[in-house]
Amino acid sequence: MNDQRGRTGATRVLWSYTHDMRAALMWLLLLELVSNGAALAQPLVVRAVVDRLGAGESLVGPVVLLVVIAATGLVLTWLSTYLMERFGQRIVLTVRQRLVRRILGASVSTVEERPVGDFLSRVSGDTTVLRHTVTGMLVHGAAAPLTIAAAVVVMASIDLVLLAIVVAMFGLSMVAAKWALDRVGRASEEAQGHLGGLTSVLQRALVAFRTVKASGTEEWERRLADEAAGSSYRAAVRAGRAEATVDVIAVTGIELSFIVVLVVGAARATSGALTLSDLIAFLLYVVYLRGPVGTLAMVGSSFAEGLAAVRRVRELELLPAEAGDRPATTAPRAEQNGGRNGEPSLRLDDVWFGYQGQPLLRGVTLDVPRGLTVLVGPSGTGKTTVLSLVERFADVDRGRILLDGVDLREIDRGALRRRLGYVQQDAPLLGDTIGAAVRYGVPDPDGADVVEALRTVGLWSWVSGLPSGVDTPVGERGVAISGGQRQRLAVARALLRDPAVLLLDEATSQLDARSERVLMRAVVEQAAHRVVLAVTHRGVVAGLADQVALLDGGRVRAVGRHEELLSSDTLYRELLAVPEFPSAPERGKREERSVISAD
Repeated sequence: MNDQRGRTGATRVLWSYTHDMRAALMWLLLLELVSNGAALAQPLVVRAVVDRLGAGESLVGPVVLLVVIAATGLVLTWLSTYLMERFGQRIVLTVRQRLVRRILGASVSTVEERPVGDFLSRVSGDTTVLRHTVTGMLVHGAAAPLTIAAAVVVMASIDLVLLAIVVAMFGLSMVAAKWALDRVGRASEEAQGHLGGLTSVLQRALVAFRTVKASGTEEWERRLADEAAGSSYRAAVRAGRAEATVDVIAVTGIELSFIVVLVVGAARATSGALTLSDLIAFLLYVVYLRGPVGTLAMVGSSFAEGLAAVRRVRELELLPAEAGDRPATTAPRAEQNGGRNGEPSLRLDDVWFGYQGQPLLRGVTLDVPRGLTVLVGPSGTGKTTVLSLVERFADVDRGRILLDGVDLREIDRGALRRRLGYVQQDAPLLGDTIGAAVRYGVPDPDGADVVEALRTVGLWSWVSGLPSGVDTPVGERGVAISGGQRQRLAVARALLRDPAVLLLDEATSQLDARSERVLMRAVVEQAAHRVVLAVTHRGVVAGLADQVALLDGGRVRAVGRHEELLSSDTLYRELLAVPEFPSAPERGKREERSVISAD
């Protein structure tokens, strides 16, 4: 019963993929039926040839008709095959576009909890399987039964006794084939799952290729890939064996029918119950049935494979999208360039957030005014989580986060993120060249602005000295340049957006001390007219901050200036245990702030 519901559901899903192409589908089906009809007429013409031969009449007419029928069938077959391939590729395009939209529209947590290779396998491999399934089932699968039915009608007009023999043996073969088809589906789903595992293993190794080499683990990674590939191979072989069984069972039914019909038909022809021409025509129809019956077997196998692909594709189509926004009654305020007094401001108000039942933030309250605010704390205490909540990669469980006095949940995600600049810890670059990486996400940026962004982060002298300048390739995710250069390019990209709020997650972790000071002084200058919230464990960054918030156990332990926390908090000194830090005079005289301890 569950299998039947699964097949019915899969059929509905497959049918939905043809929504904008059903007129083309009907034309394809019509072409297939006309082509099959041309072939179906041939035994009747052969019967006429035999009758005329026995009567000593001219064979020119029937022979010419046979040639016309054959030529027509060839033309229709070519046209049908071409249009079928085009239709199938259109299905693949449609499904892949739907999957990409769904994946990119999903929440960050939903995407990050799955292996990347699994996404790639489903978008590429499973959609290809669907192409054969849709064309096979919706065209061949519909045309073959109609063709068989038409052949049965003609065969019934020739001899009912012989037809009964064919139907009985055909029915028995279909019952036997059903058992093998179930095995095809199970093995195919297993093979596709292992193929996704192989893609994940290889993708992981390629992303961390230098680590693999440096660790000497090429053989280990090879064994993991071989294991996944071998498992996929063995499952695919089982599916192939079951498919071969289905084909043999279907053909065996026809072959046995031919032998029995030949024996019984000869006896009936001898007794005068059947003419020789009728027997020949009937035998030709039995032979002809091998085509549509084989097609049905192929469609059955393809559908069994496609059922597994449909399940895997459907899982991605049902990925939950990012949660919707509240009615934006006050959202227009968030499109302005500032809060009170025209200055941007950010506030975390009693923020609670957890993941998989484990609380990460516990009542965090923090005002983040214009300027540089730094988050410091032990690993796992929720610093990066704060940035993720500001970006609305997830929403708070309790409390609220306000931008210019407006709850982030009342602001459209797209509008919010246009006001934010974000640099994640590993600073991936999405662009094949330096210029493309900096311009990423910024519509129609001015070339001078790109140069200024590169100059701000201290990279323009390096870039301008390269033979290709901003057109220098950076490799996939920026692997062709150093980690420090990649981080500075990521900061340049964020600054080019001219954000009201700049979020930096360990954005200087791969820089040397000199480059870090250059970059952070530039960030401090940028903080003069925007909110900058940075996560760091580096004393250089903390020493330049207008305020430092120390997180511990998901709570704000203390807030103050770097020098104040150094003198008053043991945990802070342990986290930033370095010989010396830039002093306050280096940044100019600032307003004194007292240390505020969390309750």
